[in-house]
Amino acid sequence: MASFTMATHFRVIILTCLHCVVLGAVLCMSGCAFLGNHLGEWCNTRAYVRTDLAAYIDQRFTPKSPVRVGVIPFEVPANLSARSAQMPGLGNQLAWAVHRGLLATEVFPILEVFNREDWPRKKEQFFTGNFGALQFARESGYDMIVVGYLEPIVRLDTWIVHTKIIEVASGTTLWYGSSKVYTNRSDMLETSSFVGLTDRRPDIYWNDKLLETIAQCISHDMTIDPEDA
Repeated sequence: MASFTMATHFRVIILTCLHCVVLGAVLCMSGCAFLGNHLGEWCNTRAYVRTDLAAYIDQRFTPKSPVRVGVIPFEVPANLSARSAQMPGLGNQLAWAVHRGLLATEVFPILEVFNREDWPRKKEQFFTGNFGALQFARESGYDMIVVGYLEPIVRLDTWIVHTKIIEVASGTTLWYGSSKVYTNRSDMLETSSFVGLTDRRPDIYWNDKLLETIAQCISHDMTIDPEDA
């Protein structure tokens, strides 16, 4: 009896929203608001090492120096890694999204995605020195690198990503933080499936939303003035 009542309730809400679209009635939006309040992503970042990167670049390098920053594809669980050049993995997508976010801040003179997929002990080195990443970055002429690690995903609605930016010459970590993004859209999609609205899988459908949200979160926190954090 309870499940029938819930299904009926959601069908009434959907019909109300469709009625709003057809008639444009303002009063109908109260029913649609119920759905809207259950959608969205949130992200928060905790920085363990924080440097004012804009000020650091000005002090560390000569004025208007072409400082090159490489974003390396993030380390991700094996089932989410790239299969081929035509099928890039989530590590590539995270690097591209963070690259876009950092470009928008205009903090770095030259910012590129460093297309180096993997090397021995890449995962372990994230927490013990990033020696392989630094070696490849030196050989490629980068001044700084961005490296990241996505924890194994245990919930469809939550990702946790650890990110660093490291000066290549000295190996100094300039920024290091952990970002957590979560969404309640999966709950809404599961409920929608229950009432016959959609049969899409939430873990596939909302990956882009989680990806863009956490990339913006990382980019913003990495480049914000420490005094404003």
